[in-house]
Amino acid sequence: MSTRTLDIVRVAAPRDLDDADARDFVDMIDVLNRGVEHDVGTDHLRIAPSEVLPAWHVQRYVARGGHVARHGDRTVGAIQWSMSMEAGSRNLEFDLAALPDVRDDGVTERLLELAIADARAAGRTVLQTYSLHRLDTGLPTCPSPTGFGAVPRDAWTQFYLDRGFTLQQVERNSIFDLRGSLDAVRAMRDAARDAAGSDYRVQVWSGGTPERFREAFAYVLSRMSTDVPLSGLDITEERWDVERVEHRDRRLADGGLHIGVAAVEHVPSGRIVAYNELGIGQDRSRPTDQWGTLVVKEHRGRRLGTLVKCENLLRWAAEVPTSPFVSTFNAEENRPMLDVNEAIGFVPFTVGGAWQRILD
Repeated sequence: MSTRTLDIVRVAAPRDLDDADARDFVDMIDVLNRGVEHDVGTDHLRIAPSEVLPAWHVQRYVARGGHVARHGDRTVGAIQWSMSMEAGSRNLEFDLAALPDVRDDGVTERLLELAIADARAAGRTVLQTYSLHRLDTGLPTCPSPTGFGAVPRDAWTQFYLDRGFTLQQVERNSIFDLRGSLDAVRAMRDAARDAAGSDYRVQVWSGGTPERFREAFAYVLSRMSTDVPLSGLDITEERWDVERVEHRDRRLADGGLHIGVAAVEHVPSGRIVAYNELGIGQDRSRPTDQWGTLVVKEHRGRRLGTLVKCENLLRWAAEVPTSPFVSTFNAEENRPMLDVNEAIGFVPFTVGGAWQRILD
C-alpha cells in the first residue's frame, strides 16, 4: 500500500456514540486497542470508546485531538493526542497505532507527521509517547538511561529511535491475581497500619470523592506530577483544586467507570498524604486498572504505600469479585514501590518505554 492511497480524517468528538458521525472516534479507539493487543499479546489494557468520550467533551484542563487513516473504507491507523492546559506546558503526548499488515506502509509515519504539525500549531515543543512490549521477545534490548530496565529493540523501538525520540524511562507492567487467597495481603495491611501509627488514618470511598475530602484529595493529586520518578521527561506541574476534582469525578462517572480509592489522612494536618486508586469499566469481568499510587515525599518511610495498596485490594476483591486481576505500571527505578508490589504478589506481565523528542 502507498501512503498516497490513504485518506486522513481529523477526529472530532461526537455528541453520542450512537450518532451518525461517531465512526471516526470509535474507529480511533478500536485501532489503538488492536494495536496494543498485537504488541503485547493480550487485551488487558483495552478501553471502551464510552470511557474516553467524556474527556473529549470538556477540554478545560487537557486538550485532546487525533486522526484516523483509511484505505478505502477500512480504518488502518490512528493517533490520539493530549495536551495539558497548564500555563507553561510544552508537551503533546500521543498514542499511535496501525494495523499489523500496514505498519510498514508509511501509515504510522504519516500520522506522526500530523501530530507534529498539531504540536507546532499549538506552540508545543516536546513530544512524548509510550511503547508497549512483550517481556520475552529474545531480541536485543535498548536500556533505560536511568540504569533500570530495558525495552526490546523491536519495530516500535526502532521506529522511535529513527525519528529522533530518546528513551527516557522504562516501566514495568505488573498484575495481581484477585482470585487467590488474600490472607497475606490482609496481614501486610494490618502490619502496615500498626507501623504507621495514630497520626495516620485510612479513608476509603467508591465513586465520586466525598465532599469533605475533595480539597485534601486535590492536594495529593497535584503531587503526582512532582513526586514520582520522571527521569528526563519534561512534565508540567499540575494544579488541582476542589473544582477540578469535581470535574474529574463527573467525567469518570459519565464514562461508566467504577472507582475505588484508599487514602491515608495525616490527622494533625488534615491532608491526604497517600492514596491508591483502582478503576474498571462497565464490564466488571474485565481486568482492573490501578491508576495511581502515591506517598508524598515528606511522609515516606512509614509503610503508607503498603497500607493503601493492601487496603484497596482487599476492598476491591469484595466490591468487584468478577474482575480477574489488577494491572499497574511502575517506573523500574522506583524500587521502593516495586518492593511493595512484589511483596504483595504482583508479577511482571509486559514492559513499557517512555519516549521523548524535542522539536526544533
